[in-house]
Amino acid sequence: MKSAGNRNGLGLSALLDRELPAHEQRALEALLRENAQARATHDMLKNGNNRGREIFDDLLKEPVPLDLVRAIKTTPPPRKVVRLPAEPRASFSFRPNTVQSILAGVLLFSIGGGLGYGIGQQPVAPAQALVIEHRDWLDDVVAHYRIFSRQPGQLAEMSAADPAAIVEWLLANTGINFRIPDLSQNGLEFKGARLFAAGGQPVGELLYTSSEGEVISILFRKNNPDDDGFTELIRDNIALMSWKSATATYVAVGPSSAASLDEIAAKAAGLI
Repeated sequence: MKSAGNRNGLGLSALLDRELPAHEQRALEALLRENAQARATHDMLKNGNNRGREIFDDLLKEPVPLDLVRAIKTTPPPRKVVRLPAEPRASFSFRPNTVQSILAGVLLFSIGGGLGYGIGQQPVAPAQALVIEHRDWLDDVVAHYRIFSRQPGQLAEMSAADPAAIVEWLLANTGINFRIPDLSQNGLEFKGARLFAAGGQPVGELLYTSSEGEVISILFRKNNPDDDGFTELIRDNIALMSWKSATATYVAVGPSSAASLDEIAAKAAGLI
C-alpha cells in the first residue's frame, strides 16, 4: 500500500510538470476525481511547486555583483583546445528511465526549495558600528611639530606679547595650570603658543626658537591612564623628552640634532 502511495506521489509530481504520456495522465486525472487523498496530495505538491518557483524568481531578481560583471568582461577568450591522440575507450551512456527522471527532479526541487526557504528566513545582520582605531597621541604631536616648525612666519597662534592671556587661554582649554618657563639662559626666545588636539585631547604648546632657527616646543596635557610611559624618544628626525606631574604630562619636542634638549627639558620641568 505504501509502495502504491509512493508511485501515486511520483505520478502526481510528474503530472504537475506535464511529463507523463497521455494514457498515464488520463489515469491520474481520473484518480484525482475519485480519490480525496490523491487530490489533497496533488494540492500540496502544487502549492510546493508554486512556492519553489516564487523563491527561484526572487533569487533571479538579485542584482549581479559588480566584481562578477567586471570579471566576465575582462576574462580573455578561451584558448583553442588541442586534442591529443588517446587510446579509444569503451563508450558508456546513461539514459535514465521515467521513474529515475521523476525522482531526480523531485530531489532537485526539494533541495532548491529548502535552500530558498532557508535564505528567505535568515535574519538580516545589523550593521556593524564603525570602529576607529585609536591613534597614538605622539603621532599627532610629531605630525603637528613637523608642519609648524617649517613655517617660521606663522609659528605661533597667539604671540608672546601677552603672556597672561596665553596662560588664561591654555588653562581654560587644557585644564592645566602652568607658568611660561624663561629659557633665555639656554639660548631660546619665547615666540608664543598654540592649542591643538592629539589623541582626542587638547594639548597646550609653548614655542621657542634658538639663534640657529631651531624650534623647541614644550607641550602639556592632562594625564591619560592609557599613555605609554617614556622619557626619551626619537621619531624620524624629531626628538621627544617627557616628564609627568600628578595631573599632567609634559613633552619637550625639538630636532634630534639639538644636543641640549635634555637640559632644556630639565630646566622647563623646574619652571613650568
